[in-house]
Amino acid sequence: MRQLLVLNHEALGERMTGPTIRNWEIARALGREIEVTLAAPGEPGRTGDGFPVVGYGPAGIAGLVAEHSVVLASGYLLDRHPELGSARHLAVDLYDPFPLENLHMHKAVPLAEQHRIAAADRSVLTRLIRSGDVFFCASQRQRDFWTGWLVSAGRVNPYVHEQDPALSSLLRLLPFGIDERPPRPAARRFRGVLPGVGDDALLVLWGGGIWNWFDPLTLIRAVDRVKDRLPQVRLVFPASASPSTEVPPMQMSANARRLSDELGLTGQLVFFGATWVPYEERGGMLLEADIGVSTHQLDVETRYSFRTRILDFLWASLPVLTTEGDSLADLVSEHELGQVVGYGDVDGIASALLRLADPDHRRRCSQRSGKSAAEFLWPKVVQPLLDYCREPMPAPDRRAIAGEATWDRALPEAGGAGRLGRRAIEILRREGPGAVVSRGVRYVRRYRG
Repeated sequence: MRQLLVLNHEALGERMTGPTIRNWEIARALGREIEVTLAAPGEPGRTGDGFPVVGYGPAGIAGLVAEHSVVLASGYLLDRHPELGSARHLAVDLYDPFPLENLHMHKAVPLAEQHRIAAADRSVLTRLIRSGDVFFCASQRQRDFWTGWLVSAGRVNPYVHEQDPALSSLLRLLPFGIDERPPRPAARRFRGVLPGVGDDALLVLWGGGIWNWFDPLTLIRAVDRVKDRLPQVRLVFPASASPSTEVPPMQMSANARRLSDELGLTGQLVFFGATWVPYEERGGMLLEADIGVSTHQLDVETRYSFRTRILDFLWASLPVLTTEGDSLADLVSEHELGQVVGYGDVDGIASALLRLADPDHRRRCSQRSGKSAAEFLWPKVVQPLLDYCREPMPAPDRRAIAGEATWDRALPEAGGAGRLGRRAIEILRREGPGAVVSRGVRYVRRYRG
């Protein structure tokens, strides 16, 4: 019996999105300690680094699931592959709160369709949570968010609480990580390549895609505002679209380019790349930069996000300029890794750029940034999953969860008591015990009076 199957949702290639990078690095870090298989749809486009990589097709993954003691899955995988429900031990990765991202992802369709998609996402995630034996999230703030989902899905119950009152075994921390190998120089992509981006440029690097929940517009306006006082500033968006076929085009990307064009900055102070940087070459791209930047909107997605691009900045010892509101912005502020600004604050970003233009300030931030990276190295952050794989156990409520489907059938089909019992259970599941009591009081009053 092999130990861990890491199941990826999309094909593997040289250009990888955040969730695929996470699965790749988890497999690489744990492959030194235990048997790990990374599986992805289709023919593998990469060779494993100390672990086997296998493909799977439309026929499903039942064979792979049966061969492994623990399966790590996320997102829509259970919905697409119901055979995951037969896993001996199902570990669920919740680092990406995709229902919150998807509130932005589908803005191009009518509200009614957005609502249908959100309802489907909720059902998909609830089924996944009801099937898992152990769960992993990226931060303490996320832990609060996912505890609410666990409660809603019925996973915080007497069986779990009896064995694990603090939920510390059921819901564990596994942040996104940082490569323990330092970034390597590579062929230049920006300096001396893009017209007007020379060795003397203050190169401000946007770390990833321009998603709808980010705020590149305020950043672009701030660059326009400081261009006379800081003529050497250059803002680079390396790629505007995702390499994943599952991610639709983002309206925010088009909006950013349009604003830059209107301000006359495109190709002068602001540059947009077309191609996602290959994963193995990202270190060289980061080493060219002077400042790493990530700005986002005031939104519920922000509060529970875990901006993996900021970890790349720490990996490359870059000063960080970011918007407030998420857990990594708190880290930047607490450890003085750069500058944290308010939402939509053009003047604040402009001031931050001027502050970070000072080489001495930038150097001090850079030193602190590099030191902070040590807390997120992949071999360290995967330890909770390694611990579980070495001693996997089914969730204490697994039988009880499976048995809930029979509760309704156990109630009498005929008579008022049976109908009332069925209705009480329905209300309990949807609205909680308080609703059962209040509706019961109203029922008694109505039929007495």
